[in-house]
Amino acid sequence: MIERLFGRVGRRLRLAADAVEQHDLLARCRARGTAVRLRMPVVVYDPASLTLGSEVDIGEFTHIRASGGVTIGSRVLIASHVVITSRAHPAVPPRFGVTEDRPVVIEDDVWIGAGAIVLPGVTIGRGSVVAAGSVVTKSVPSDTIVAGIPAEAIRSLKSEV
Repeated sequence: MIERLFGRVGRRLRLAADAVEQHDLLARCRARGTAVRLRMPVVVYDPASLTLGSEVDIGEFTHIRASGGVTIGSRVLIASHVVITSRAHPAVPPRFGVTEDRPVVIEDDVWIGAGAIVLPGVTIGRGSVVAAGSVVTKSVPSDTIVAGIPAEAIRSLKSEV
């Protein structure tokens, strides 16, 4: 009985802490819409450069490095363990302490699968799907499913709509 009681209390305290952490993070982002859910822990570097639309769900253990600007549209699902980064290092030396920022744009109605990585300068078009584990190195056209390392188009969704 006591273990069950402490188990419930501990879970409630953890949920309350997650809610406070989520509220604090959202307060520092530019959330344009409503119904944004962060399934904590979510790590956002430079939250002031992150813009969120409505009905956005971001999964656990997602990391967003928004230094160069990250815009996430409405009705976007981002699964757990996703990395979205708008910051990179140059290909030629010196690399240490030198960064290059390029914006990332995720348009409306996008689904990004678990463990995917989205690199700087990428736009993921409206209605697209990024398969789990993919590494997106270049922009994705609207209504396209991409998969692989590097991510390549595997199917168009335009005929299915």
